[in-house]
Formats: sequence, C-alpha cells, structure tokens
Amino acid sequence: MTDDEIATDNRLEEATPLVDEALAATDRKAHNQEELSALRSEVARLQDSLREAASGAGRLAIKEFRRKAQAKPIMAAVAAGFLGFLYGVTR
Repeated sequence: MTDDEIATDNRLEEATPLVDEALAATDRKAHNQEELSALRSEVARLQDSLREAASGAGRLAIKEFRRKAQAKPIMAAVAAGFLGFLYGVTR
C-alpha cells in the first residue's frame, strides 16, 4: 500500500464513528417512536376507562337523586325551587 492509500484508509476509519453515531441516533428515534405509540395507546385506554367510570357515576347519581326525590317529594321540590332561584339570581 502506498502512503496515499493508507491516509485514505485512516480518514475512513475516522469517519466511521460519525456513521455509528448516526445509526445509533436512528435506532433511538425508532425506539422513541415505539414508546410514544405505546404511551398513546395507554392514554386512549385510560380515557375510555374514565369515560365509562364517569358515565356509571352519572347514572348512579341520577338513580340516587330519583330515589331520594321519591322518598321525600316535598324536600325535592324545595331543593328544585332553591336551585331555580339561584339560577335566576346569577343570570
């Protein structure tokens, strides 16, 4: 090998760490994309669970309100009148 060929080989070896860094960065980016996708799926699942829980809690509150209104209709009428009064005052 001549000196020029050896010098060219040395420059190629010096450039290799940059290529390795670029490849490592690409691998990290792909891994980060996978993690991001997994996190988005988890958030969607949690949102669905929260919607179901909120819906169930709303139905339970309405059922409980109806039960109490049937047990004490006068109290329910007074409470409804008071809420109507508050609504009117705040408008």
